[in-house]
Amino acid sequence: MDPSFDDVWAECEDLFVQARQRLASLKSPQPPHVVQASVNALFRTTHTLKGMAGMLGFPRFSQAAHRMEDIFDLMRQGRLRSTDSLIETLEVGIQALESGLAELRRGRPEPEDYLHAIRRQLGELEALARPSEGAVLDLTGLLDLPPDLLKALSEYERTRVTAVLLAGMPIQGVSVRLDLATFDERLRSISEAAGAQGELISTLPLEMHDDRDGLFFLLLVATPALEAEGLGTLPEENLEVMALADPDRVPASLKADPGPLVSPKPAQAASNPPVALPQDAEVLRLPAQRVDALEARLMAVAQVRDSASLALREVQDPGLARPMAMMGEIEAGLLEVQKALLQMRMVKVESLFQRIEPMVKALSRDMGKPVRLSFQGGDLELERSLLGRLAEPFLHLVRNALDHGLESPAERVAQGKAETGSLRISASQRGQNLRFDLRDDGRGFDLARIEARGIAMGLLKEGEVHSAEDLHRLALEPGFSTKERASQISGRGVGMDVVRAEVEGMGGDIQISSEPRLGSLVRLSLPLSRAVIACLKVRCGQQTFGVPLNHVLRVQSSLAPVHGGGRIEVLGRDLPMESLQACLGLPEPAGQQFFVVLRQQGAAAEAGLDLALGVDEVAGRVELLLRSLPELAHTPGIMGGSLQEDGVLWVLDPEAVMGLAMDSLMKRVADV
Repeated sequence: MDPSFDDVWAECEDLFVQARQRLASLKSPQPPHVVQASVNALFRTTHTLKGMAGMLGFPRFSQAAHRMEDIFDLMRQGRLRSTDSLIETLEVGIQALESGLAELRRGRPEPEDYLHAIRRQLGELEALARPSEGAVLDLTGLLDLPPDLLKALSEYERTRVTAVLLAGMPIQGVSVRLDLATFDERLRSISEAAGAQGELISTLPLEMHDDRDGLFFLLLVATPALEAEGLGTLPEENLEVMALADPDRVPASLKADPGPLVSPKPAQAASNPPVALPQDAEVLRLPAQRVDALEARLMAVAQVRDSASLALREVQDPGLARPMAMMGEIEAGLLEVQKALLQMRMVKVESLFQRIEPMVKALSRDMGKPVRLSFQGGDLELERSLLGRLAEPFLHLVRNALDHGLESPAERVAQGKAETGSLRISASQRGQNLRFDLRDDGRGFDLARIEARGIAMGLLKEGEVHSAEDLHRLALEPGFSTKERASQISGRGVGMDVVRAEVEGMGGDIQISSEPRLGSLVRLSLPLSRAVIACLKVRCGQQTFGVPLNHVLRVQSSLAPVHGGGRIEVLGRDLPMESLQACLGLPEPAGQQFFVVLRQQGAAAEAGLDLALGVDEVAGRVELLLRSLPELAHTPGIMGGSLQEDGVLWVLDPEAVMGLAMDSLMKRVADV
C-alpha cells in the first residue's frame, strides 16, 4: 500500500475510535440534546469515512459507509429512535467497516458487501423510517416566528423542530445583537453556551428596523427552560429569551406517536446535573519515525547530561553545588519529556474492549447462546501498535469461547447452570507485562477428545502419558481442531495457532487452563516495550540492578552478614532470605548486610508471600524510562534495561525473582 496514505489510514483509525465512543454513550440515558450531538457526530464520521474510502480507491467500502451514513441521517432527523437494538445493529456495522478496512490495509480484496451480516436489519430500519403514504409531518408552523424566518429553515432543521415537539420538548428563542468587529467569535461562544443547555437547532440572521448598530441573530434552542445568565452575554448585546413553541399545542392525534427521541425521566433530569456535550478532540498526527527520532535524540542528550553530572562529581568542588542542582533539574525535565512522548504512543485498553462488545453480541444472537459479557481493567494503557495487532487474536479467542466453550441454553439448564453464559475479559499489569484473561463458565476443554485427536493426527504418541498442560498447548498447534465439520464460526483448524503466532511474535506468551463443566481460562502475557518506572537501585558485585518500587515493602540492614538460605527478622516477622546473586545464577558473596523485602503485588500481609532479598548495597531511588529488549523477552528475572551514566541498569521482574528465590531455597533444603 502506498505509504503516502499513512496519514489517511491513521485518521480512519481515529474516526473509528470516536464512533465507538459515541455509540457507547448512546447506551445510557442522556438528555435529548446530548443524544442529538452524538448522532450528528456519528453522521459526520461516516460521511468522512465514505470520502476517504473513495480517496483510497475502495468503492464498495464507500458504498457501505454511505449506507451507515443514511441510517445516522434518519436518526438525526428524528425518524428513527435511539433504542438498544438499533445501537447494537449500528455497532455491528461500525465493527464490520473497521475490520474491513484492516483487511484492505493488508492488501486483501474488497468483499461484495461489508454489511452483509446486518443487511436485513438495515432494510427494516429504513422501512420503519419511511413516511406513511409519502406524507412528511412538519410542525414548524407552531413556531411563533414570521413567515420569512420559517422559510429560512432547512429541511434538517424542520425535521428537528418536528421531532423535539413530538417528544414533548419546548423550543426557546434567543435574540442577540453583536458588534460587527467581533460577531463571529461572540456568536460561537453564545452558541456553545446555548448548546450546553439544550439542542441548538438553528441560528438565523435577523433584520431589525431600528437605529441600533450591529448584527442581529436568533438562536432556536430545544430545552424546557433557558438560563440567560449562563450564556455569558454582555449588557450591550441586548439579549432576549422568548418561548417560540409549546409542545402542548401539538394535536393529540400526533402525540400518540412515542416520538423520535428517548427523553430522560423527569425525576432523573431534575436530580442529575446538566450533562456536558462530548467534544471531538483535535488530533495532531505525527509519523512514528519522527517520534522515534525524537526519542533517540533525547536519549543522546540524557547520556551527555549523565557524563556532565559524573564529571562534576569527580571535581568535588563545594562551589559546584548549584551546577549540580541544575543538572538535577535538567534530568527531571528530560524525564518529563520522555513521559510525554510515551503517552503519545499509548491508548486505553478500553478501546480494544469497545471493538469486542458488538462482535460478542452479534455472535451470541447468531448462535442462540445468551452471554453476559463483562470487562475489567479498561483504564490500563498499551501502545497503539500493540492494540492493532491484538484485534485479530481476540476475534479468534472470542469465537472459540462462544462456539467451543459455552453450552447451549438447554445444556446449561440440564447441568444446573444459569441459562445465560458468562464471558469475562480482564486486563492487568504484572511488572512489565500486560496480562489479558479471558474466562468463560462453559464446558471446558475436552482433554480426552484432544488427546484422541492428537494421536489421530500424529501429533501425540499412543500409550504415553500426556499432562493437561501438554494437551492444552496442543490446541494451539497449526491445523488442530476437535470439530469434525467446520462451521461459520470455527472448526477450520485455524485460529488458535494464529493467536499463538501473533502473541509470540510480540514477545509474549499464551497459557490455557480449564476444568470440566466449570469453564476455561486463556491468558495472554505481553511485554510492554516502554514504560516510565520508579526503581530502587541496588548493587551486586560490579552490576547495578533496579527493583520496581511497587513491589518493595521495606529496606533493612543487619549488624552481621547473613548468608543466602538464612532467616531475618523484619517488623517482628521471621522471613526467608536469599541473595540476588543466587536467584540470577551469579557467584554468591560471603554474606550480605542489606536486604530488600519484596511482596507480590496486591498480596495481603497475612498471605505469607514476603521475601528478603540480599544485596551488596542499596544505592538510592531512580525514575527511568524502561525498554523491553527482544533478547531479554524470556530471560528469567529481567524485565528490561535502561542506559545510565555508569552503564546499563537491568530492571528486575520482582515476581519472577521471587519465584527464582523460592526455587533456590528449595534446592538448598533438598541438598541438606
